Amino acid sequence: MTQLLGAALRGTGSCLPARVVPNDEFTEVLNLDTTDEWIRTRTGIRERRFAGSGESSATLGTDAARKAIESAGLTPADIDLIVCATVTPDLMCPATANLIQAALGCRHVPAFDIAAACSGFLYALSVGAQYVRTGAAKHALVIGAEVLTRTVDFTDRNSCILFGDGAGAVVLSGTPVLTAGVRTIRLYSDGSRQELIQVPSRVTPNPPPGPPQLQRLDYMRISGREVFRFAVTRMVELIEQARADARELGLSGIDVLIPHQVNQRIIDAALESTEFPADRVVVNLDKYGNTSAASVPIALDEALRAGRCKPGDTVLLVAFGGGLTWSSALVTL
Repeated sequence: MTQLLGAALRGTGSCLPARVVPNDEFTEVLNLDTTDEWIRTRTGIRERRFAGSGESSATLGTDAARKAIESAGLTPADIDLIVCATVTPDLMCPATANLIQAALGCRHVPAFDIAAACSGFLYALSVGAQYVRTGAAKHALVIGAEVLTRTVDFTDRNSCILFGDGAGAVVLSGTPVLTAGVRTIRLYSDGSRQELIQVPSRVTPNPPPGPPQLQRLDYMRISGREVFRFAVTRMVELIEQARADARELGLSGIDVLIPHQVNQRIIDAALESTEFPADRVVVNLDKYGNTSAASVPIALDEALRAGRCKPGDTVLLVAFGGGLTWSSALVTL
């Protein structure tokens, strides 16, 4: 019988495009009927990063992965598995993970993508953790990389202001210490509500049903109010479930919460409902906006490098997005 191992978080990395896009650019350059104050008060976002020429999910993901491997004290030759979460791949085929594998110079190890929108990183983390826990991989590279700004409609002020580009990555390594690393992961989806967050194009020539204004297949479509309610409800559920999981595992509690970075109002509403202390929550959406699957690993990397969390802390990662999907992970650093 296989002896299960712990899946320790050994290294992290992140990469953001150089181009900073402040809120004022939507008014002054794109001539949208909006203002910096309107965006800040409704979302908490002040600026975000846009990928430039030559930048893509693969290039950003490669840079983040290289930093995570270096942080882990490893080399690309040590990596046994690559899982990349993205809904903005460079190509339909091959996978973005394959491109990252080649760019890093890794061995001929398994490399594949996972598409679960803003929950994608935690879905990918679940896969990586299971490979490591069973001994199928000693070191797993898990990446979240997105260039969602290439899917948004820049005439829609309600959605285009939300998104930014970036990538984050972690290295999971096997350890005999079962109380270290990924402790629990919860993954959920509800495909019956898939229409609330969609990018209908890229995979089919068939237009969706509806009036002509809905026939623009290349753009992100979001039902804002419904998504807001969904996100708050699920975030509250995930926090309460994680508290119960922590008690069952004999943990003293959750030291740091790192939520998906999408909207400050969503985070505030969930914190109020759960009475989770705001000073133990990592938020960087004011700088980067919603980077989808890259959101959680970028925030995790920044929190570790800034000393917001430290070895021995139990961190709760929470995400929710298109699918609809929602997910969480308890990780002991």
